Amino acid sequence: MNTREKIMDVALHMFSERGYEAVSVRDICGEVGIKESTLYYHFKNKKDILDSLVEKFKSHIDSLLRHVDEIDADPDSKNDEDKSLKMMDSYMMDSYLFDPFCNLMLRLMMIEQFHNEEMRTLYEKTLFTDPYEIQLNVFKKWAETGAFSDMDIEMIVKDYHSYMTMLTFKYLLNGELTEKRKKAYYKEVHEYMTRRFSA
Repeated sequence: MNTREKIMDVALHMFSERGYEAVSVRDICGEVGIKESTLYYHFKNKKDILDSLVEKFKSHIDSLLRHVDEIDADPDSKNDEDKSLKMMDSYMMDSYLFDPFCNLMLRLMMIEQFHNEEMRTLYEKTLFTDPYEIQLNVFKKWAETGAFSDMDIEMIVKDYHSYMTMLTFKYLLNGELTEKRKKAYYKEVHEYMTRRFSA
C-alpha cells in the first residue's frame, strides 16, 4: 500500500468511526505516521480525501453493476435456487456487503447522511435503490424459468429486499465486521432462500 492509499485507508477508518467533521488532518497524519506536508503532497485538503474515497466507492459500485448485468438464468445452474444464490454471493455479499472498503463506506455514509446531501443520496442509492433494482431484475429473469408467477415478482422482491436490509443492519453495520457476523448473515440469507423458494 503506497502513501496515498494508506492516507485514504486510515482516513476512511477514522471517518467511519467518528464522522468526517470530528477527524482532523493532524489526526490522520498522526495515525499514518507522516508530516502534514506529505499529506498535502497527495491531497489538497481533508475534503479531497473524502472526495477520493467517494469516487473510489462509486467506481467499485459501477463495476459491480456491470457485473450484475451478466448474471442471468444460468442454464448450467443445477436449480433455480443456485441462480439466486449466485446473485447474492457475487454481488450482495462478497463484493459489496462483506468487502471491508464498502462496509466502511456504508458506515461513513450512515453518519454523514445527516450533514452531507451527496452522502445521503449515495447512501440511499447504494443501500436501497440499486440493490432493489438488481434484485427485481434477477427475480424477473428467474421467473422466466417458471419458478413462480410473474404476478408475484414485486411482492417477492419487496419481501426479500426487506429481509436482506434487516440482516444487513443486524450483522454487517452493527458493531465490528467479523467473520462470525458474516457467516451468521450468510447462513440466515441461505436459510431464508431455501424456505421461501423450496417447492
